[in-house]
Amino acid sequence: MLWAGWGLVGALLGAGVLAQAQGVPWPPGERLGYNLTWQGIGVGKVYLSADPVEGGWRFRLRLEPTGLAKTLGYGLESESQVGFDFITDRFWQNLTEPFKGTTRLEYERQENSGSWARVIHPDGRQTSWSSANDQILDQLALIYYLRWRPDTRQIYAVDYPKPAQGRLEVLPTNNGLVGYRFARDDVLIEVWYRQDARRTPVRFVFGRDFGRLEATIIETGNGR
Repeated sequence: MLWAGWGLVGALLGAGVLAQAQGVPWPPGERLGYNLTWQGIGVGKVYLSADPVEGGWRFRLRLEPTGLAKTLGYGLESESQVGFDFITDRFWQNLTEPFKGTTRLEYERQENSGSWARVIHPDGRQTSWSSANDQILDQLALIYYLRWRPDTRQIYAVDYPKPAQGRLEVLPTNNGLVGYRFARDDVLIEVWYRQDARRTPVRFVFGRDFGRLEATIIETGNGR
């Protein structure tokens, strides 16, 4: 599933955090809401948030399922913490699928010693990988990284059973939006941004063996 990815701060934590907040195109406490569809069927709303924390940023994704998805118990939640370089330091994600259960993905960058990831499967079985590479992005962090560094082309992404490596495809401009796609093996993420100062992500698509999920923006705001 979603590879990539993710505590609120009550106040900005010093001059370093302030400088970091001022150096990106989104405001501290930004909240974005999206309608989410699966295979063309509405399954709920997804919320993204960005909060400055000591040493970097924390990004969150949370699904509020509706209709059949809620009845069946579908769930998705993730959190990513990045440093001032915007590379993922820590990431977790819980995916609950009907008739299958909850799969948890955990990732952590080891300072000066690479990175590792672990998957806890619905039956309790655990599998893992490690890599000498510590310059890896989870899917949630990638959405924000491309707002900050739209010139990025080559990436390593958190996935299982190993990191996914490849080049971002820049998509033809569509309705004034600029898009990027990363597709490797069974991993897909596609993000479309406004071409303004904030480079707001207005649509993103992701998928894997469970099918294609598409999120379209419906609200923007600042939680502070």
